[in-house]
Amino acid sequence: MARPSFRERLAVLTTRILDRVGDRATLDDGTLIMGTFENPFLDPQMVGKGGNGGKSLAASVDAAAIGEPRFSVIAAVAARLPKGSKLTIELPADEGGGRYRVIRPEPDGDGMVALVLGVDRERTADIR
Repeated sequence: MARPSFRERLAVLTTRILDRVGDRATLDDGTLIMGTFENPFLDPQMVGKGGNGGKSLAASVDAAAIGEPRFSVIAAVAARLPKGSKLTIELPADEGGGRYRVIRPEPDGDGMVALVLGVDRERTADIR
């Protein structure tokens, strides 16, 4: 019987860690997935009061240069979430929680995939 590979063992360990301390996300079908959510727009240094006349640093930074929100999951989970998939990050809104769609996956080479996210805005009014 072959021993599990390093990547297989790491995936099991990572899954256990995420189950204990990871961030939750719910898919449209109700499936719960665990990962780590990162939203560079919510960096405390970006929204705090600075010494620049009361303006936040966020107001003076090009958002595209900072990066998009990401939800990192193990590769096996990412394989089930193609571009356009929708998920809800189960965090308070002031911590970035809310509904997102997957823009693209970015494998990082160690068995994890960062799902680059975009805010999923539903159409609220008909265009005439």
